[in-house]
Amino acid sequence: MFQDWKKLQTEAKAVYFLGLCDTITPRLKQSKSYKYIIAALDSCWQWVIEKNVEADDLYFYLENLEDTGVLTLMQFPENEENLDVWVCVADALLFTIYCAYKYQGDEYLPETVESIDYEELFAEFQNHFKVANMNSVTLEKKLTESLKDFDVKRSLREDINKLLS
Repeated sequence: MFQDWKKLQTEAKAVYFLGLCDTITPRLKQSKSYKYIIAALDSCWQWVIEKNVEADDLYFYLENLEDTGVLTLMQFPENEENLDVWVCVADALLFTIYCAYKYQGDEYLPETVESIDYEELFAEFQNHFKVANMNSVTLEKKLTESLKDFDVKRSLREDINKLLS
């Protein structure tokens, strides 16, 4: 699966993570942080489609000094039950943030972002997604196939959600 993903355009790779996250984030509805997670994913989608969100603004959702970032929130005991979903959300954010910084031409990236390894990130996401969604293999194949001829458009998120429902 990694080899197929690796061949996708950069934005399509981000859509892969974000689209699959959209299928499992409803499991976090009981979390006090649910609205924050949705805002983070919405901002990532907005970056993919319009490129009008700063990388630093996206990074704030991942980690920040206010202890409201996803990497902090996922460690709270109330979130242990759905840790696999949290890891997928963190991975989707991390990849999108990396893309945003590269798109902006930033030379110096936050350490968390700078150190990502595509293959490790993909494997981590895939392993946690399999636990979070029993239809993971089918959804991943379906999405990867549809992203081969990727074209950014405003209805992208809705199209991906329909495809995966």
